[in-house]
Amino acid sequence: MTDEKNQFSRAKDNHWKNIEIVRPGEDFLLFEKDRERTQIRYADGGKFGGLKSSIRLETQAFGILNLSISAAPYIKERNAVITPFDLKQGYTVDQNDFSLQRRVAKINKIRRDPTETIEGLYIFVYVAYEDILSDGWARAFLSEPGQAQESEKAALLQRLFLTLKFPHGLSFTAQAQINTPRGFLLFRTFFPSDTGPLPKVGHLASPSPKQLEDRTDGFDLILPFDLAKVQTVQARFFFLTDQEG
Repeated sequence: MTDEKNQFSRAKDNHWKNIEIVRPGEDFLLFEKDRERTQIRYADGGKFGGLKSSIRLETQAFGILNLSISAAPYIKERNAVITPFDLKQGYTVDQNDFSLQRRVAKINKIRRDPTETIEGLYIFVYVAYEDILSDGWARAFLSEPGQAQESEKAALLQRLFLTLKFPHGLSFTAQAQINTPRGFLLFRTFFPSDTGPLPKVGHLASPSPKQLEDRTDGFDLILPFDLAKVQTVQARFFFLTDQEG
């Protein structure tokens, strides 16, 4: 390893060494203001404007995964988001969403109505490329993507989920996406935990030519600009297998 790579590796290790470590199946606060390197952001006038934090996930198969957690201000279309602290503001999941035919009809009807938008904190959790490339298995995955997609570790990564728990018993779950433009590992498309992913409806939910992936089995989560509420969100990682990864 060259001196430059050694310096980069040491800097990365120093950045993450004091971050809280959790394991699959353990509950933890998604945003803990006293956690090492948690940053609270304020807008003009001192209004709470977002959060950034980190957590380390210790697994048997991948060692420790360094995860960044972001609650960033966004404006999103109402029909593409769920608002857990006030469900009436976002998309309302009902019985029509569990049948493909009825879901297509519902979304077509929504798209005929004037588009409404919601501003709030968009939640996404990710492993950045620079935080994974020192691991040999990750480099192999990226250097041979066609073969790696079929590998045992890639298959196991795709069975990694993140559940977020909110007041009144609400919870939403996202499945890991691998090798994305936003990060090596990404959690951002959430579905109701008690029902599982919804039937996909393809291009009907997003006519934009830039939307190449079908994320219609779930939604973006939008939280309010309320620090006290954001700090109540509980989280848990788990592998959907008989044994922990």
